[in-house]
Amino acid sequence: MVYKTRVGEIDVQENEILNFENGIPGFDKLRKFALISRENDDPIQWLVSLENELVALPVINPWFVCIDYSLNLSQNDLQELSIENQADLKIVAILTIPREKPSETTVNLLAPIVINLKNNKAKQVIQEESPYSVKHLVRDEIERSKQIMKSSKTGSE
Repeated sequence: MVYKTRVGEIDVQENEILNFENGIPGFDKLRKFALISRENDDPIQWLVSLENELVALPVINPWFVCIDYSLNLSQNDLQELSIENQADLKIVAILTIPREKPSETTVNLLAPIVINLKNNKAKQVIQEESPYSVKHLVRDEIERSKQIMKSSKTGSE
């Protein structure tokens, strides 16, 4: 089926529709989304609403930004998403890209989007007792990750 979205018209098959049973905070009434990739935006993807063409959230694999990122899912989260195997998971983090200052882009590492690829159930999971916040400067996290990589190479030689 073809949907009009903020990032253009997209063709989404029924088995590609992500279902957010409780919506996403701030978009509570929206339940059906699709995760799309656009060649010029890689590694950023777009979580687009299939119910409101104005809603499209830029997302990224959190490990691209923060190499030592860790995610703790509660038993409730695992049950709610019917997660049986970790290999069935896709994790993305929402980006906030200021229109006039893209260099000030932040990533929400506190509340990633967790997707069960097997059944397309999805949820924004707010981690409890986490060292993360909703606004990490992407450039700072990438620089910190580079330092971690550099230190690990130096330490292993």
